[in-house]
Order: sequence, then structure tokens, then C-alpha cells
Amino acid sequence: MYNFNFERKRLIESLDFEISQNRENSIFVSLKNILLEQTSINKLNGAISRIVIDSLDFNLKVSGELLNFESNFRNLSNKIKSKELKNLFKFLIENNFNTEFVGKAWDNCNADWYYFDCSLNIGKIKSKLSFGHNIVLHENLDNKSGLERGFIDKTTGEGIIGKIN
Repeated sequence: MYNFNFERKRLIESLDFEISQNRENSIFVSLKNILLEQTSINKLNGAISRIVIDSLDFNLKVSGELLNFESNFRNLSNKIKSKELKNLFKFLIENNFNTEFVGKAWDNCNADWYYFDCSLNIGKIKSKLSFGHNIVLHENLDNKSGLERGFIDKTTGEGIIGKIN
């Protein structure tokens, strides 16, 4: 599972350790400050990679972790196999919606679902984008497990999900 907030927190903790071990190296402090500013996937702008490549020893474990973090979360649409859901994902990102979770959200999921921090306007989405028969509406109305609504591709198992207010 790729949980942006979890991975970001883990990297900040790793950088705290590096800062404590390398007090003379201000690069770790700069990297931590950048991570603290990048509170969503949409805010990733390549700054982490540039600093790591320009300033850090690649033999450091944290260097590889930082590069992988930015690479994995920077362009999630590359991971989406479903053409229709990839178009929906790009549409949502272009309209400044933030992804808050990517992963296999349910035990029976065989592909990643992409959760957005908004309520999806199903009618507007259907009028803007054309979906094939493989795209179905998904709704979970159970208060205990979380209210959600979105689209699932029956072929790939992938989903684009938003909240129900």
C-alpha cells in the first residue's frame, strides 16, 4: 500500500535521525523542511530529488528512500491501467483535488484504489467523461467502514473514490 501521509511521516522520522547523527549537515534539515511543506501528492515538485541528487551521498539509505518516495507519489496516473480511470484521475488532479490515499483499501481488492479528499460529483463526471461498460459506480454507505462513492473498473479492479458528505 502506498499511503502518502504514512510514508511522509516515516521519512521525516528518518531525517530526524540523520539530523541527530549529522548535526553539521544542513542538507537533512532542508529535506525535512521540504517534506513538512509537501502535505499532499499534488505539492510534490521535484525539489526532494534535486537536493538528493545534487547534495547527498547515494550510499545513504535515506537517499534512496527519498528518491523512491517522490518517484512513486509524483505521478500516480502512470500506475493506473484503466484508460477511463486514468482520464478521471487526471481530470480531478487538473481541477486541484488532492489524493489522500492509494492502495488496496479492502481485503478483496486486487488493485489499487485512489482516494480523493473530496466528494465526487458523479453527474458532472459522467457528463464530462465517457465510460465504457467496464466502469461501474461504487458506493459504500456503511458509517463504520467509511462513507465513499466513486468508480471501479471491473476489468482492472482499480478505483477512483471520493467521500460522501
